[in-house]
Amino acid sequence: MYLTFGGSLLFTTDDVLDWPTFIARLKAGNDPVSRYLWRQLKHATHKQIEAYAGPAPPAAMVRDAVIRDINRLIQEQNIYNPQRFAGMQISPEARFLATNNVSGRTLVRLNRLLLESAFPGELRPLSGSKSLIYLVTAKPRTDKVGPDAVRRLRELIGETQFEVPGLNVGLTGELVLEVDEMAQSQKDTTVASIVSLVLCALIFIYGYQQTGRPLKAMLCLVIGVGYTMGFTTLAVGHLNILTITFVPILIGLAIDFGVHLISRYEEELRHGHDTEEAITKAMVFTGKGIITGCLTTAGAFLAMGLTKFKGIQEMGIICGGGMILCLIPMMTLLPLLLVRGRQVAIDQKMAGHLDTRARLENIWLSRPRLTLFAAIAACVAAALQIQKVAFDYNLLHMQSPGLAAVEYEQKLINTAGKSVLFAASIARDLNEARLLESRFTNLPSVASVESLAPYLGGTSARKQELVAAIKKEISDIHFAEPDPAPVNVEELSQTLYSLRGYLGAALDEVKTEAPQLVEPFESLRKTIQELRKTMLAGDRRQNSERLGAYQRAFFQDLHDTFEALSQQEHREPLKVEDLPDAIRNRFVGRNGRLLLMVYPKMDVWERAAQEEFVTQLRRVDPNVTGTPVQLYEYTTLLKDSYVTAAGYALVAIVILVWLQFRSLACVILALVPVATGSLWMVGLMGAGGVMFNPANIMTLPLVIGIGITNGVHVLNRFAEEKQPGIFSRSTGKAVLVSGLTTIAGFGSLMLGQHQGITSLGYVMSVGVGACMLAGVTLLPAVLTLLMRLGWKIKSRGFVQPTGAS
Repeated sequence: MYLTFGGSLLFTTDDVLDWPTFIARLKAGNDPVSRYLWRQLKHATHKQIEAYAGPAPPAAMVRDAVIRDINRLIQEQNIYNPQRFAGMQISPEARFLATNNVSGRTLVRLNRLLLESAFPGELRPLSGSKSLIYLVTAKPRTDKVGPDAVRRLRELIGETQFEVPGLNVGLTGELVLEVDEMAQSQKDTTVASIVSLVLCALIFIYGYQQTGRPLKAMLCLVIGVGYTMGFTTLAVGHLNILTITFVPILIGLAIDFGVHLISRYEEELRHGHDTEEAITKAMVFTGKGIITGCLTTAGAFLAMGLTKFKGIQEMGIICGGGMILCLIPMMTLLPLLLVRGRQVAIDQKMAGHLDTRARLENIWLSRPRLTLFAAIAACVAAALQIQKVAFDYNLLHMQSPGLAAVEYEQKLINTAGKSVLFAASIARDLNEARLLESRFTNLPSVASVESLAPYLGGTSARKQELVAAIKKEISDIHFAEPDPAPVNVEELSQTLYSLRGYLGAALDEVKTEAPQLVEPFESLRKTIQELRKTMLAGDRRQNSERLGAYQRAFFQDLHDTFEALSQQEHREPLKVEDLPDAIRNRFVGRNGRLLLMVYPKMDVWERAAQEEFVTQLRRVDPNVTGTPVQLYEYTTLLKDSYVTAAGYALVAIVILVWLQFRSLACVILALVPVATGSLWMVGLMGAGGVMFNPANIMTLPLVIGIGITNGVHVLNRFAEEKQPGIFSRSTGKAVLVSGLTTIAGFGSLMLGQHQGITSLGYVMSVGVGACMLAGVTLLPAVLTLLMRLGWKIKSRGFVQPTGAS
């Protein structure tokens, strides 16, 4: 974890890059932001600006007044207004913050980002600020206390910022990003679960124009999800950033079982069958397709369990097992609930609605060649967009842009001279550490190397002489006990007032003798003035006690420093045992081996820089490790694992489809919707500028498993009735409603702020929608053409149930 201490977010006079232009824009008021800013300035500031004629920069008094008024404004209110900033290039971070109820430091940051957008040539951006950044590294004792450590550090930061107004402190690092990512994902997934459950119910109810049967299916779904939660606890025992999304995913997928069963049951009732006959035909004919569809989707998930990536394995086990567990109440409890319903009369009234869907379907069934050519044209257009779709390895791009940890990580990347991420190399002894440090330092991608070598270097004799000289120099210095009494505020204020006056008098000499000191002198005088105002404002007794406490702590620290210097050993060379605990614990392991921390010059969150850095380091030390190496291996393994899982899923699905139809032709036909839909999905990603990333790459096996169910249900009905039309029967509505509920399940993930989960929701929604469209239009059109050529599907496995007609 890293704590960054930077300058205040408030403006300084140096942050205005072009004072004459800035003042001219304020006075002219030719844009809404300038007019608004002018109205917020005090009347006295207006008078000072009116007296300014240019073209030289305004006097310091004018600059201070303008900055003081602007800083007051950006601390008090949110200056964002859609009309005020219309047409301006506002950063994504500012747009995100503007839509949220922000306060404190975040409010100041938002307003500053907005003003930078309005005055791009006049105001210095935050990323270009000259303020120093101090980086403090913190590490929890164990991984188990990581979240607690992050929470406590944030409490301490809040307390410090309250005590020191304007202090800009941030917390970031790998652990902080992980904790924040998991917390954000939990919030997003909770919202997505509720939204997906409500949307699926509404789609179901609207599609069937009734509430009873859809709510019965939702009840069975909730029971199945409950089974899955218990199974997850037993089989895995925890959730990770991938598996946490299993609830909305299962809601969108498992509801399909109920959709198809109810659709067929409803159809048979409308054909005049009693409840027993209707549920029997639904279970025998449509049930077979439901089971096959469940197994193909579950197979796509379980194929992830064959990969080498543990997180993907857990995702496959949870969702694959969950699909099968959700099938159990759908095929056992739901039929019992359906036969006890009282909605036969409703089905009879709704019977004529199928004709409307059949007429709509006739558009592509009567023009199968045109439909096929249109699909081919769409495939060609999609293929032209594929080259635009790459894999984004940068894990920061998946984070929520509004998270403070992400904000400070990006700030460190943009402003630090080197990355805060480092690779780790282990040396057996000091000689090997010096050799490795020398070789690492000469690599083009390495910014610096930190190790024990500089502390125990070959210049120890010279260091011993310096230590002896320092000890002799300070031997006569003694400190009195710190004064326990509170500070006399009035007396200190008078002293500071005099000091400020002396500095002002010295400025005339400095301007001629040492011009480079003018700015530091002016800055010091300004700081003294601000300190006096703060001291004399508020409760002077409390201020006196706080100054006294600071004074005692300062002198105690000074005393301890001199005491430590006086006790330094100078007669023998420095050894590892002589180093302070903070340094020794950082670089020396329990087995005595030495750590080298190798920092890259480039942003190793980016793949190209990451690969170059890792490749060069491995030429020196093949066993090098650390965050950049882990990121490189993690993203590579994750991507390869999903590609492998997609291959396993395809093989499993082909076997399952062949087992049902026992026909190679049927297997190929069942793959038509998923192949076409997948191509359309990637094409739409390319057109929309959406990249694959470590989160949405999950779509590769999932789209195969989910998309194949469309082909299975269409072929299942075609094998039963030898007719390609599906909307004249319940199958068409079932495929349509189940597709929409699946889209709702995945689409609900798009409501979150975690960019990885959002992209997963988007890509899966597009992929499922494309496969569904191909399944209800292209596949029936292809079947129509094959029928005209005399092709027939085998009806193997379809047995007329007893008593059914």
